[in-house]
This record gives sequence, structure tokens and C-alpha cells, in this order.
Amino acid sequence: MFDTKTVVALVGNPNCGKTTLFNELTGSNYDVGNRIGVTVESKKGICRYNKNMLIVDLPGIYSLSPNSAEEIITHDFIINEKPDLILNIVDATNLERNLYLTTQLAETGVPMVIALNMADAVKKNGFEINANMLTKRLNIPSVPISASKCIGIEKLIKECNLGGNTQNQIKYNAEIERAISALCLKNKISRFYAIQLTEKNDTETHIAQARYKFIKSVAADCIKIIGQNRQFLLTEKIDSIAMHPLFAIPIFILVMFCVFQITFGTFGSMLSDMLDTLFNVQFANMLENILISAEVGAFFKGLLLDGIISGIGSVITFFPQIMLLFLFLSFLEDSGYMARTAFIMDKLFIKIGLSGKSFVPMIMGFGCSVPAIMAVRTLDNERDRKLTMLLIPFMSCGAKMPVYAVFTAALFPNNAGIVTFSLYILGIALGVISGLILSNTVFKGDEPPFVIELPLYRMPTFKSTFNHMWDKVKDFLTRVGTVILLASIIIWLLENLDFHLHLTADSEYSIIGTFGKLIAPIFKPCGFGNWKVAVSLISGFAAKEAVVSTMSILYGAYNTADLVLCLTTSFTPLSAYSFLTFVLLYVPCIAAVSTLRSELNSRKLTAFSVLYQLSVAWIMSTLVFQIGNLFV
Repeated sequence: MFDTKTVVALVGNPNCGKTTLFNELTGSNYDVGNRIGVTVESKKGICRYNKNMLIVDLPGIYSLSPNSAEEIITHDFIINEKPDLILNIVDATNLERNLYLTTQLAETGVPMVIALNMADAVKKNGFEINANMLTKRLNIPSVPISASKCIGIEKLIKECNLGGNTQNQIKYNAEIERAISALCLKNKISRFYAIQLTEKNDTETHIAQARYKFIKSVAADCIKIIGQNRQFLLTEKIDSIAMHPLFAIPIFILVMFCVFQITFGTFGSMLSDMLDTLFNVQFANMLENILISAEVGAFFKGLLLDGIISGIGSVITFFPQIMLLFLFLSFLEDSGYMARTAFIMDKLFIKIGLSGKSFVPMIMGFGCSVPAIMAVRTLDNERDRKLTMLLIPFMSCGAKMPVYAVFTAALFPNNAGIVTFSLYILGIALGVISGLILSNTVFKGDEPPFVIELPLYRMPTFKSTFNHMWDKVKDFLTRVGTVILLASIIIWLLENLDFHLHLTADSEYSIIGTFGKLIAPIFKPCGFGNWKVAVSLISGFAAKEAVVSTMSILYGAYNTADLVLCLTTSFTPLSAYSFLTFVLLYVPCIAAVSTLRSELNSRKLTAFSVLYQLSVAWIMSTLVFQIGNLFV
């Protein structure tokens, strides 16, 4: 359906608003964040303002020199796919930095239109941009817009419909121009390729210097200073505290601690209790009365109430807490604070042979391991990408939250936030330790250079934060309606049938009970050698939320309160924390493992990752329980 469309490539620096503009042009709802690495692969969509226009959102890059994965994707698309038009998104609040890429794009010969994004914020930052003068100097149509506020979009589309323009305005010195001409004639290549080859061999960077000289002259003609950059001054004031050499890490820990206290403390628990009463009590009772009135048989009644409703209800109860956590994390990301965590962690990550840039996808792993693993594509070399991918599963994904929530409610009711926070810190700590071990054994290599752009702080819009949160929450609801539903049905059937497919009154002698008793001894040193617990962990391979739904079914808990009571009789606080440690560290879900296999492109490394995670989980869980027993 796309073959006959006019192809428009969205190209720009990271964090320039490309994805926001793509969402506005296509009516899509992709993740938007005030951080690097939001777009790690191209996205396509039909423009809703012109149905004959195909919009392609390419990864954010600073240069067309193809070194990093995102630069390769963008470079290859522009050069090999040859789009009909380049829509160059430029951050108007940082014009000079963005124009370096613009000058490279102009050299490709592809028609181009410039979108001066965030134009509404320019005056607030103490200057004005003469868009007409910019158009004249570059000979490329330049349109002031605000993608987030839908300002200037129609005029931008009008310019795109006219076809744009491109003209290389940079004339290099005589020596460079001769070298470029010679390469064009000798190798029969375009001026763009000749410039790239010349620049690659230009150790004194004369081409880059010429570009910067040209950009400065353009900026001098187009930018008028009218006051102080208030946003920059505010960012400096905040960073003087948030990025302080002594206080940066303690502040980060304090911020995250507050997030978990609110999420898992009194407020978050109150919301979950309300939903538990609504779904697992009132709705379940109403459904039971309907089934009794309809004289539904015991088998199907049990499957529906004890299997499906009990399984789904045990997970859906914690939806408010999941929503709260992702809301806070989305706010921190969109504000620009999360991008700074990479800089804060750089000194620590250097010790394990990585740069602080690896911390960005690892932080994304707090939401879901799948996009976090894919975001590793933004790292500059293969060694860093592979090592970071192996460390991401140590970050506690959102799917584990229902497990934390039900166990802390049962065994740590007064310290739920502290216990949950400690698990997240434990995951980060073991990720760092594992990185130190692996970087000195399997992945030996030099310390990578660290360059990262710190965006200005900004107040996130409600729309952006909500969409960012909903993108992650939607995944949770999808899993509840698919994986958790299917798992609940399977678990209930296996619990109520023996190997002859006869109904059994005692689940211990059922199919799943027999299997559970075989593997339960493995977990005895960890403090939870119960067959029901062992089976629950196995179900967690499909989805971590399934651990809770499986327990609810196996323990015969009709609601969260019943499950909490069952857990208090089956676990001690020590064995519960040991269990949570295992859940934190053992193998991620099938979807994450599959993504890991695809991105690593290695069965051996994927198998190593799975075995390594299982080993670390068992060892740490055993240490927690055995050492804890010495003091209890």
C-alpha cells in the first residue's frame, strides 16, 4: 500500500521532537521522551494531512557519518532508499548544534524542508530566529512549528507538498575542492560520497571546520538576542544540585525511594484495595450468583470462578500501583532528569568497562525488558551492546510488580515501599557486579568514550506524560487479557486433572502437583521448597505476572485478601524476601528472551544469559535465606 506514496523521511538530532511530529502527522501514539534513544528503528505511517504522503521516522543522529547503529539506519535509508523528501526537524532552541546535520543532509542532493521545532519556546530562551533569512541563507524552505502544540503544521505540510529544495551552500578551500572533484571523476561517485571519503581521510578536520564556520555565519544572520535564556538558567540552577559530585547519587536514590514509597505505601495500597473489592468481591459474587441461577455445571463454574476470575483478579488488582509507578517514571523521563542519570552513573560504569550511556536502556528495563534490549542499538560498538543486553534482565521490569505488591502486603505491610525499593537497588547492584565480572572475562575491551547530550529541563505536558505512561500500562493490560488468561486456564486444568485426565479432589496428586513435587527440592535451600511455589515460578517464564495468578489458583484464593492470608501461612518474612530475590533475578519472560536472541544473533550467548540469570538467582536467594537464618 506504500509503493505509490511520496516518501518523506523525518531526520534530526536526538531529542529534537521527531517522534512528537511523527505522531502528529500520522495520528500515531509512539513513545516520546526527553532523552536519547527514543527512536531506535524506523517507523512508517500515512500522513493524515496528505494521504498520498508516507512519513518515515528515522533514528535521531548528530551526523551522517555511519558509525553507530542509528547512524547506519538513517544513512542507509537516505542514500539507498532515496526518499522523495527529507523533513529535517531542527530544535530551534539550539539552532547551531542542529545545523551541522542540516549541512550534511543538503549535500545528499535530496530535496528538503526544515521544520524549526519548539519555535514557541525560542523567545522564552531569550532570542528570536528569522525563518525567512534562514530560508534565504540555506536555500531550503524553513517553517517555524511546535509539534507538541500543533502550531505551524499546515504551513509545513504545504511546503512539503511543494517538494522542498536543496542546495549545498558550503564551498571548501581549493585543496579540498580539488580532492572532492578528483574522487568524483576517478570513482564516478556523487559529491556527497566524495565529501564523506575526503572527510574520513581529513585528519585535521578541515571539512568540519568549514561547516562550523558556515553555520556560525548563518546563525549570526538569523539569530537575534533579545534577553536571557531563562530555561538555560533554570537548568543550570537545578543541575548545580542534582548533578553535584557528592549529592547526585544520593539525590537519585532519594527520588526513587519517594516514588516507591508513594506507589507501594499507603496511597498505592489503598487504590489497589479498592479495585480488589470491586473486582474480586463484588464482581465475582455477582458472576457467581448469575452462574448459580443459570445452573452452570460445577466443572465450568470452577474453571470460570476459581481459574479465570481468580487468576486474572489476583493480577489486575495491582493495576493502580503499576499505573502510579509508570506515571512517575514517565514524568522524570519527560522532564529531562532521567537523561542525567546516565551522566551520574558514568564514573561507576567506567569501572565495569561501560559508559554511562548504557544506563539509559537499563533504566528503560524498569518498564519492560523488550524495548530496553532494543534500545541498546543506540550504543556505539558491538561489545557494549552485547554486554549491556546481558545486564538489562537484572533491572526489575514492571511485570514483577504484582509479585512484589502481594508479597509485601502479606509479609511486610508496614515496610512495603522500603522492601520493594531494596529489590530495585539489589538488581542494579548485581547488574554492576555482573558487568564487572563479564567485562573482565567474556567481554574484555577498552573503556568506551562517553558523549551524551543533556536536554534542558522542561515541564512535561499532560498529553506526553500520559501517552508515555499508557504505552507501558497498555502492555500490562494486554498481557492480562492474553498470557495471564491462557495461563490461568491451563494451570487450573492441570491442577484439577490427573494423568488419566480424571478430576481429582486433591491437587497434590494432579498433573501439576506431581511435577511440582519433582522440582520443589531444588528450591529448599532457598527457603521455599513448596511444590505450589515451584510451579508458580515455572509459570513465570510465560509472564512474571503469572506467578501471582498461578499462586492464587493453586492456593484456592478467591481474592487478594485470601491470597495474602495464604502467603502469611506459607512464608516467613525471610523466606518471602528470598523468594522475591529469586523472582527479581531469574530468567525474564519468553518475549524478552526471544528479543535477546534476535538482538544478540547468537544462540550460545542467549543460552549463557539464561543459565547465568538462573544461577545468580538461585545463589543469591540461597545466600539471603541461609545467612538470614543466622540472625533470625
